[in-house]
Amino acid sequence: MSTRRFALYGGLGIAIYLATLVATIPAPWVSRAVERMSEQKVQMREPTGTLWTGSGRLYANQRSGPLLELGLLRWRTFWSGILGARLRIELSLGDASKRATVQLSPSGMSIRGLDLVLPARIIASFAPGFESFGPKGMLRLRSDDLRFDGDSILGLAEMEWRHVRLARIPELELGSHLVRLRGGGSKVDIELATIDGPLRLSGGGTWTRSAGLSLSGAAEHDAQPAPVLAAFLNGMCPGYSRNRCTFRIRQ
Repeated sequence: MSTRRFALYGGLGIAIYLATLVATIPAPWVSRAVERMSEQKVQMREPTGTLWTGSGRLYANQRSGPLLELGLLRWRTFWSGILGARLRIELSLGDASKRATVQLSPSGMSIRGLDLVLPARIIASFAPGFESFGPKGMLRLRSDDLRFDGDSILGLAEMEWRHVRLARIPELELGSHLVRLRGGGSKVDIELATIDGPLRLSGGGTWTRSAGLSLSGAAEHDAQPAPVLAAFLNGMCPGYSRNRCTFRIRQ
């Protein structure tokens, strides 16, 4: 056998070995990757399967109290495109019938068909200031196409907070509201809107990695609001006057 042919067969054997090794990476590896990517805010338990096809129960860590269950995460990874340094993964969470598609490449990541419903309590895991209020209700995250390339974010997304309630004030009703996000590169434009309910929210702002969040707007209600709503806004908003609260947030 010639040296060239020997090298060819040897290289092919190594490639097959590596492919087999990668294909059998167990699901706990995915669990550790989830924790690292979420900076320990999310963890996965009971992982089964492999890197290519599997499932596990997803939980959000809370600053106090038990873990918050988010549902069963299922994934399926496709081989096609791997030679071009592209990896396509289909994901579903909980009872969602529609799967989101994530594509990874050296240049970045894209997400298509995102449609997630999560308990609003997860807000406290990512925004500690909300923890004392005990956010309740449901969050729905939607996007047809999002792309992350380094410091660039491109695409549209929406976040609905349905039936906004606070465990700290159980009798308070705040309605349902919407945040629209538009990624235009290094900046994300934000628009606030109301779906329904006694409180009307409007305003907008921007987010950049260098400057953080800049948001301003107003919350309004009818002339004769529920006493608990008026008392809440009066206590939370120094500028509350004539059924209107203006706010400005910089973080």
